[in-house]
Amino acid sequence: MGLVSNVGMTVPTKTRRRTAAHAVLPRDDTDTATSPTVGRAYGGLAPQDRVAARRARFIEAGVELFGTQGFRNTTVRGLCAAARLTDRYFYESFDSLEALLMAVYRTLMAQLRERLIGVAMPAEPASGTPGDLEPRAMAGYDIWFDMVRDRRFARIVLHEVLGVSAEVDALYEECTREFAELTVAPLQAALPRLHLSAERRALLGRALVGAAVQVATMWVISEYRQPQREVVRTCVLVMMGTLGALEGEAGQGPRPA
Repeated sequence: MGLVSNVGMTVPTKTRRRTAAHAVLPRDDTDTATSPTVGRAYGGLAPQDRVAARRARFIEAGVELFGTQGFRNTTVRGLCAAARLTDRYFYESFDSLEALLMAVYRTLMAQLRERLIGVAMPAEPASGTPGDLEPRAMAGYDIWFDMVRDRRFARIVLHEVLGVSAEVDALYEECTREFAELTVAPLQAALPRLHLSAERRALLGRALVGAAVQVATMWVISEYRQPQREVVRTCVLVMMGTLGALEGEAGQGPRPA
């Protein structure tokens, strides 16, 4: 979500890219129920692998249905039809539709995180100068908006997970905190002499993530009318403006963080 950084896991519906959550899996509706850990191999797969494969198929179906018709308009029967599995297999992995929604959200955010982590926290550290920040911000926001181009991702991450339950809200908050920290980390790296308290880092991260989310929401509502480079550049300007303000503070000497 913002450099956006880090809150993984593409293109418009007409030209969607395949992701791990969307991979086509083999039909399994002839499989027999077995314990996840006990039983003979079937079709070349151990029982626990068949369970994992069925779970992945339900996540794939969840991405499609939650992302096109919405969580509240999706039923277990519809998911089973999309996954080509029976309801007993649904309840083998998930207690409820809400549990599947959380698994889908975690999967998408993990995909986003995986793509962003090399940009926000590369294996080779940057030189620690403000000039390092802009290209990293450009790359990070480009990844974010690239994924938002998938309408399913956008609908689930920006809308469907909101206001479902306290448990889903807690997961959303957890992911937002994580992405806020990943977003603000490059700022601190670009200006190492600036010592930010944990509270101020959190506030700055939330502000930057919030900007990326709001711009993304507007972009989706507009049917992606603006070129992606423009929405990316808008968020980069916010990031660089924040850096400039922090540089000004650093040049003025100590200030309560």
